[in-house]
Amino acid sequence: MLKKIKTFRPEALIADVHFRTYVESFESELLRGISTVVILEIIKRYPDDGIYGYQLLKTIEEETQNLLVVEEGTVYPLLRKMEKDGVLQSEKKEKDGRQRKYYILTDEGKKLLNHMAGFFSKLLEAMSPMMEFEVKLPEDKFMFCPNCANKIKLDDLTKFCEVCGLYVEDLKN
Repeated sequence: MLKKIKTFRPEALIADVHFRTYVESFESELLRGISTVVILEIIKRYPDDGIYGYQLLKTIEEETQNLLVVEEGTVYPLLRKMEKDGVLQSEKKEKDGRQRKYYILTDEGKKLLNHMAGFFSKLLEAMSPMMEFEVKLPEDKFMFCPNCANKIKLDDLTKFCEVCGLYVEDLKN
């Protein structure tokens, strides 16, 4: 984000090399984990046909109003790693005369995403009062395991949290 900001006045904070370097490093570290969750959330929307890398990059940019920009040199190694780890699977398909690799979530990937999204959601909710912003979690659709923050659909018939094993059936009401 900060990399795209122009300096309009020499006394502006972003003109200071130390300030700019520190903030760029912070943003990079913060966005690294967030981009993994965002990538998986977008891939989840394409359970049948999958989504290819360039389409994924453009979707991220559009849906985050260019605040989260994942470079091609970052996304493809990340996709390969997640495929190697069993989070994603891919299939090469030809479309419009071009060979592309389409990614979909594995069952294991769906479980990991539920936990990561739940943890991230609860983290934002917990931080919001000290950061002076508000987070509204959709309590009519999901609950979050009070032990591990796993995101659980309320209409699931599960009695136990998949991640930590906590009995959650009584907590759904």
